[in-house]
Amino acid sequence: MMPAVPSPRHIRVPADVTLKRGWRYVPERRAFVSASGQVFTPGDLPRRTRIVYKTPSLAQADEATLSKAEQDLRRYLQVIFPPGVSPADYVGRIRGWPAVEWADVAPQVSLPSPGSGGPTRPRSRRR
Repeated sequence: MMPAVPSPRHIRVPADVTLKRGWRYVPERRAFVSASGQVFTPGDLPRRTRIVYKTPSLAQADEATLSKAEQDLRRYLQVIFPPGVSPADYVGRIRGWPAVEWADVAPQVSLPSPGSGGPTRPRSRRR
């Protein structure tokens, strides 16, 4: 669906990623590391691409201290591409990474079109 009002150019549409259980992303190494020690470094991304956790406060936490729900939340990432690069061009590659369970283009955000007035409500009748 095409947005009613396009997003400003500075708002980029990322790729949403879910890691397989037992994998984590280590930003300092720019690599994915499995519980068994396997390391995967994605090298097929454009320069200035960032990979970030959706819950950054959980990213640095010790896994042993996290609840099951927190461990699950820590599996969600976004790949943010530089301006002018479409995530749709890279989602197929990302899906092939050994650490990735699921990846897709994030939904495009938009605002209601001007004059649409949003949801309509019945007018009250004054007597």
